[in-house]
Amino acid sequence: MNRFLTLLLVLGLTAMLAACASGPRVAGQEVYDGQAAAGIVRPPGAQGAVIQRRLIAGLDPMAAFAGLYPLDSPHQSTEVEVLIEPAVVEAVPGREGFERLLLQVRAYRKNDAGDGFSKRYRGKASGNRDALDDIVKPLGKDLKRRFGAKPVY
Repeated sequence: MNRFLTLLLVLGLTAMLAACASGPRVAGQEVYDGQAAAGIVRPPGAQGAVIQRRLIAGLDPMAAFAGLYPLDSPHQSTEVEVLIEPAVVEAVPGREGFERLLLQVRAYRKNDAGDGFSKRYRGKASGNRDALDDIVKPLGKDLKRRFGAKPVY
């Protein structure tokens, strides 16, 4: 009888542990359909930090991304999903920024470099706006069209 109770007790404890360990089954990860975070890579050169900072300041109000973050390299470890890599092709400095500016911008999803675009943007200073201000609006429209999603609250 004592062996029977011991066996019953061991089986009962094993069943309880198995029930606690199994828990509910989760089938994969939840799909996120909201806005992606984007990183803007600093272009090489003396004006790279200025261009990066001004692009972030100009693109942020367009609300195409959940957040815009400055990056030193496209290989930097980060949680951003979209990488934006501007490169200065031609720059003519002026008194208040750039008189003329030609940027080659490559934007793509970090996990799929084929999902993106590469385009040149030409800007020219006018009035109290410099050439970079002329580039931000069309660049923002292209980024929003390609990567934009509605915010998730």
